[in-house]
Amino acid sequence: MTLARSILIFFVALIFSALLWSYVRLSAAYESDVDLPIKLTPPKGYALANGLPQTLHARVRGAGWQIMTMNFAKSADFAFDLSDRAVAGVGGSLILHSDEIANSAVLPSALRVLKVEPDSLRMEFSKLVAKRLPIEARIEVHPGRGYVVGATTITPSYVLVNGAQSVLDSIRSLPTQSITIDGAKEPVDRVVLLADSLDNFITVVNPPKITVHVNVEAIGERTLQSIPVSIEALPPEDELVLIPNVVSVTLRGGVDELAKLNAAAIHARVVYDPHLFDTAHTIPIRVEVPKDITYLSSDPGSLRFIVRKRGAHAAP
Repeated sequence: MTLARSILIFFVALIFSALLWSYVRLSAAYESDVDLPIKLTPPKGYALANGLPQTLHARVRGAGWQIMTMNFAKSADFAFDLSDRAVAGVGGSLILHSDEIANSAVLPSALRVLKVEPDSLRMEFSKLVAKRLPIEARIEVHPGRGYVVGATTITPSYVLVNGAQSVLDSIRSLPTQSITIDGAKEPVDRVVLLADSLDNFITVVNPPKITVHVNVEAIGERTLQSIPVSIEALPPEDELVLIPNVVSVTLRGGVDELAKLNAAAIHARVVYDPHLFDTAHTIPIRVEVPKDITYLSSDPGSLRFIVRKRGAHAAP
């Protein structure tokens, strides 16, 4: 027998022994503390208002390999089906005690619940109402070198949800699950899911397929000529003459966005400040540009001016 064959047989035997030892050890009964999520089906016509945590802490007992599989596959939870329970009046409460909570555990076969914390739950319910909520896309796109991220479009932009009035009043939008994309060099299109942190409190009516489009373009620059400069905060008795009264503005952004940009979307202005105008010879320009466009510079960068009282005939 060659040395290489002997080494191979040794390692095969070692691996087999380790697997056999692991199987024997994991077949023994163990106890483990786990935090299991909750799935709630509320009473008909009602929605949860408060009183339910996201998880319950439980001590379970069973074969080690089953506990390990349960933790890896996330295949266990507490399922409370209260659809046939009665709630008195417009709003009311239901109390679940330790036995009912333990019996609601959905576990792999041969695992059983020894203890649950807390040992009782008091849940408050209110009449079911509907509300239309905007969708908030939580997608973060990092562009590749030489590219820029533009506008984000969500389709549909709203969803109809059911829930308790007090819960819906506290919600301004429904976020999607978070997605991060690095090095993007072309538009990004993704089908996304809504975040599930409020699953037990609200229900999405006819859940739609949600798509998110993020525009990604190559970076370009463009200069727009003859942008008029407006004047703000000038007292009615004064007159301000700007020299010149138009400027050229250089912008940076996606090449497609820049190509369709209209000069009317660029706002150049000066704000009258008597203290500044009494001492300065030129006045800086403030330029506002659309979202996703970057202002680089203007030509000229500041303007000469003449301030005079209205009706005065003094020559400039």
